[in-house]
Amino acid sequence: MSRTSAASAVTRWSRWGVALVEAGDGRPLCLSLTNTRFFRNSAAPRETLRGYADLVDWASLKKIVGPKEANRLVGQATASPPAARRELARTIALREAMARLFAAKAHHRELAADDLAVVMTTFNEAAKQLKLAIDDERIVPCLDPARAGLALPRWQAAVSAIGLLTSKAAARVKECADDRGCGWLFLDTTRNGSRVYCFSSECGNRARQMKFRERHRAGDGTVHVHRA
Repeated sequence: MSRTSAASAVTRWSRWGVALVEAGDGRPLCLSLTNTRFFRNSAAPRETLRGYADLVDWASLKKIVGPKEANRLVGQATASPPAARRELARTIALREAMARLFAAKAHHRELAADDLAVVMTTFNEAAKQLKLAIDDERIVPCLDPARAGLALPRWQAAVSAIGLLTSKAAARVKECADDRGCGWLFLDTTRNGSRVYCFSSECGNRARQMKFRERHRAGDGTVHVHRA
């Protein structure tokens, strides 16, 4: 990869079908990271990554690091708080760039060059330590945790983002349509591409309840209650 330009490297990754670096829940890791800011499009978004330890907790939850690696990262962060704060800031900057890129994909808007540059810069950092392995006839990018250090979660997310952006699956990225500003990003894996909400049990359920109330609202503003 060192002898190719960035553009040709991306083209080759796309042609080779590099895996998306999925989290333990089967979702692309890059989208999982964007969703660590809850209700990001609302007037009062909730930040879940308030310290580097939160980032390690997230990485552990998504099963991209095991207990041993999680302990090592926490130990490194504890030993060097300034370095941990800098790495968390870089990770959040990457997260926000990815969120804007994938929201643009979801709404068929042009991708911002500045956001692409953030992702590519981080990917290029990771690529220097990247190894490729064959897994079930797919080329899977692998990072050495010891050499990545505190940057491990950020680098993994950037590799995932490049994998998704250069794949056909990018056309299936959607943003939750909840009117409160949920902003959850997801891959629509339904056969007919009909999914519009983050989860049927959450924003989807609320939307159904609202539609039910609207259908049964009387002219005076009351709601009819049907009893058996």
